[in-house]
Amino acid sequence: MKDLPVLTISNFEDYNHCQHCGNSFYIRTFDKHLQDNLFLDKPHGHDFFILLFITNGSGTHSIDFKNYEIKTGSLFLLSPGQVHHWNLSSDINGYILFFTKEYFLLDFNYNKLLTLPFFYTHINSPCMEIKVEDIEQVSNIFKKIDDEYLTKRRFFHDVIRLNLKMLLIELERKYTANQQTPGLMQYQINQLHKLETLIDAHYKEHKQISEYADMMNISLKQLNSLCKKALNKTPGDLLQERLILEAKRLLVYSDKSVSSIAAILNYTDNSYFIRLFRKLTSVTPEQFRTIQLSEYIN
Repeated sequence: MKDLPVLTISNFEDYNHCQHCGNSFYIRTFDKHLQDNLFLDKPHGHDFFILLFITNGSGTHSIDFKNYEIKTGSLFLLSPGQVHHWNLSSDINGYILFFTKEYFLLDFNYNKLLTLPFFYTHINSPCMEIKVEDIEQVSNIFKKIDDEYLTKRRFFHDVIRLNLKMLLIELERKYTANQQTPGLMQYQINQLHKLETLIDAHYKEHKQISEYADMMNISLKQLNSLCKKALNKTPGDLLQERLILEAKRLLVYSDKSVSSIAAILNYTDNSYFIRLFRKLTSVTPEQFRTIQLSEYIN
């Protein structure tokens, strides 16, 4: 078994590739994308943002070990670092769009991108359903971006970024109308995202929760209250979930032993790591690996 591949935009075949993109942007109809990139049925990560909009077909999309139904109107929004793969019907189609944070930064504030609710991997789902009456509207924005990318007229990247921002705003409106955590102010949402970013950067260091509160310039009481109100979890729960997610990735996408994985995650007591994994997943690390690999084989 090889380690999990982490893809960049340059890994993808694109007969309309533009040298001016600097491997920072990509859009294609989904059928053409799959036709020219046959390796995509295997689990992989990526270092860019993904928007996948389904206009026809069905299947399942697995994102960090959670399965989501694919159907007409499904829209998936993935952040860098998330691991995914899919099983698709033969008539699948739609649009797939990649962009890097550097591409977005050329015209817009990156923090605005990070505060979009569908890019909170701990808080909200990376999947939304576009209503039947809105599918044409969303599809037309993707088509406008695709047309600009194909024709490459003067200032086409500026037009693409403007339409990309418009698309993200429109999706944010539709998403928050149905899924945003009720009763939270924008400041609290921003703080949750800051916590998620800090956990992602430091989870292997096993910092105290009070250290995360200090880095966020809030009290430990405020941090606990925020997580309880928004997620009905503690900050410690979030930290454990991030560690276990990384353990799952290493178990399934590498040949490393359980003891090696425990060491990578800075658990000095291997038996404690196994007990914690079983407590949070109801199976041992080896059982989890066996179950997941059997699903891939089948």
